[in-house]
Amino acid sequence: MSTPDRPIAAPKTTATWYLRIAAAVVVDLGLALVVDSAGHPDAAAGVAVGGMVVVALAAVGRWRSARAADAAGPAARLAAGRADERDLRVRQGALAVVGKVALGVSGLASAATFLDVDATAMVRTMPFVLVLTMAAAFVVVDRRS
Repeated sequence: MSTPDRPIAAPKTTATWYLRIAAAVVVDLGLALVVDSAGHPDAAAGVAVGGMVVVALAAVGRWRSARAADAAGPAARLAAGRADERDLRVRQGALAVVGKVALGVSGLASAATFLDVDATAMVRTMPFVLVLTMAAAFVVVDRRS
């Protein structure tokens, strides 16, 4: 259903985008500092590097979507805050799949604790399962729409 009278994905202003990127950097480095102070320097380095990679990918996406909007893919436009209505539908569909998988995985994890499976291992594995589900669902929904 089209909504031409209501802008769904108005491009973000440059100042707003820079503020969001700065906030992401501050949150990432703050989380790395907290993890490091808890005695996990290797995990803190992973948090810092992983967060900065995400920030760098968002910057590349914004640059690509500003420079060549017709060649930029939906993921680049979403990361840059310049998504159109189709990109938002693709993201919404992929997130719906992730939500369904999260419900199933959390139910299985809860049941697995009765079988003496280590809960820590399950909690540490679930984010990776959900990120891989998001990537796969995004590609599938993008190709099918």
